[in-house]
Amino acid sequence: MVAREVLRDAVSILGERRIPVMPLKGVLFQQILYADPAERKLSDVDVLVPEPRFAEAIGLLLARGFRPWSAGPSWIEAALLSPRGLPLDLHRRIFCAWRYRVSTDDLFRRAWLDTELVGAPLWIMHPEDTLAHLIGKFVSDHVYADAAPRLREIAMLAAHYGLEPAPVARHLVACGLGRAARHVLARGVSERGEPFFGATLRQLPDDPVGTLLVGVAQRLAQRFDRTALAPLSAHLLNTSLPRAAVSLGMAALYAAGHAHLARAKGVRGGHWAPFFSASSSARDAASRAAAAAENA
Repeated sequence: MVAREVLRDAVSILGERRIPVMPLKGVLFQQILYADPAERKLSDVDVLVPEPRFAEAIGLLLARGFRPWSAGPSWIEAALLSPRGLPLDLHRRIFCAWRYRVSTDDLFRRAWLDTELVGAPLWIMHPEDTLAHLIGKFVSDHVYADAAPRLREIAMLAAHYGLEPAPVARHLVACGLGRAARHVLARGVSERGEPFFGATLRQLPDDPVGTLLVGVAQRLAQRFDRTALAPLSAHLLNTSLPRAAVSLGMAALYAAGHAHLARAKGVRGGHWAPFFSASSSARDAASRAAAAAENA
């Protein structure tokens, strides 16, 4: 109930400036995949907003009682503590820069508007994009030992929307997730056995290099599970090896920047950092709102 109300609050506040809001994963799945929303536990409410309006959205929320909480280590999201006590994780992208080929603009272009689900206007991500998000997060979160809940949710999503293997496979490849999908779907075949996993895996195009890299990534994921070297397996499953090298370098830069923000402890916007995606006026507005919130 709290998650639903935090989502409604965010939609109401951002809707005053016509900023569209797209719920991500848990808070959406509570409403569409589970008979009892309480079955899907979550620790925050994840939403996506158009990238150029990210800083503006932060400023609006801070001005209406949300508090700075943390900047994500990947610099694509900012967590704000809602007046109801549950964090709102505001995203400008669903994947880090140079991870795959999924833009926020494309996600909103393929989405549809829903006004019935929670009684507020929400942009609902296309099911194939939602599946791509789940697969990409499975990889980027370096999931190894705790794969069962993730695989179950992929199967639930596919069943809920009646997703067909062939178009799903084409979409995953188009989004640069072919190798990531090969890794995740193979885990689904071995650990769950539902026909969707195997059928979709068979629809992926031949990729000898990718197959080799998936094997290497699987061994690395097992060997370095929950260690500082766990991200190596995730980057190997990027769209291509050159892109993997760039995304690994970007991740190192993000980690250094995040460490700096942590040391700053909120000084000069260190809690949330609207970065380079917003206009200077939006950054200034967000900074003023943050200062007002901190002084209140």
